[in-house]
Amino acid sequence: MVDHTLYETTAPSAGSLALAHQKILRVKQAGVFMNITGDINNLAGNPTPITVNREVYGTKGRQSQDIIGYNFAPSFSVEGVRDPATKQLVPAQSWLVDLLNAAYSEGEDNKREFQWFDALDPRLPAFEGKFSVAVADLNTGYTDKGGWTFTLTNDGVVDRIESPIASDGTAVLESASPAGQAPGDLIVVRGYGLSTTVSATIDGIAVEDLRIVDDYAVVLVIPAAVAGSAPIVITNDTGASAALPYAAA
Repeated sequence: MVDHTLYETTAPSAGSLALAHQKILRVKQAGVFMNITGDINNLAGNPTPITVNREVYGTKGRQSQDIIGYNFAPSFSVEGVRDPATKQLVPAQSWLVDLLNAAYSEGEDNKREFQWFDALDPRLPAFEGKFSVAVADLNTGYTDKGGWTFTLTNDGVVDRIESPIASDGTAVLESASPAGQAPGDLIVVRGYGLSTTVSATIDGIAVEDLRIVDDYAVVLVIPAAVAGSAPIVITNDTGASAALPYAAA
């Protein structure tokens, strides 16, 4: 079973023109991978094989190579979109502000975690790893448009993962906002497979009040006694989701 929701619901920020070529790029923000594909162009993984030499037995002196892994230098470009009133980048591009600050930071502050994978076919390779972030200004040729080209460099091993679009029918939780809410407050959980939600728990405590918005969002009221680290689990008519990290007040 394949769930194409990540592709079908990908949308650029208002005013942005993006050409991601049916690939998904996600960056981890507040412990959750966030889909940023709607605003990026020219995504490329740029793999370089890591090889070791070996002798081919029976043909003495002739060498061969085995591939033992890959280094990656993913690159992509982003157009910045400014709010006409505040002149700041639109709230939907908060991840872009974070990446720009990361690119000019040092040590661990310069690194972020990313995933990239095909948007439509779960049989194709999918990857996840930690990368250092570098950026250069993008020459758009227009005085009223600006952007940046990002290049990532893997920090250690990049893992092959199961494609996030592979689905067994259970809900997939992408984010919960706002963070730091207290018992009795509302939070919005976003993801997909949510239209058939039958129950939810926060920190193992049953949610008594929930409202289904559509297949991509559910509103939950935080139960009493929830505090601190409070993972969210939503059960639909197929089964329970994986836990989504959440920090309550």
